[in-house]
Amino acid sequence: MKRKCPGLIALFWTAVVVLLVLDWRVSTPHDRFAEPPPLALGNGPAADAGHCSLAPSSR
Repeated sequence: MKRKCPGLIALFWTAVVVLLVLDWRVSTPHDRFAEPPPLALGNGPAADAGHCSLAPSSR
């Protein structure tokens, strides 16, 4: 297989690397302890909004 545009391919990968480095340098560090547990069954307060709270009440 013969490559037609090696300069264009090099430019593409250079732009990808530059954007990744720029994103890594500018973004704030990720706090992995600020996320909820993946399976939080029965933990914490119940949800107070959503389709379940809009159910009609029995009279």
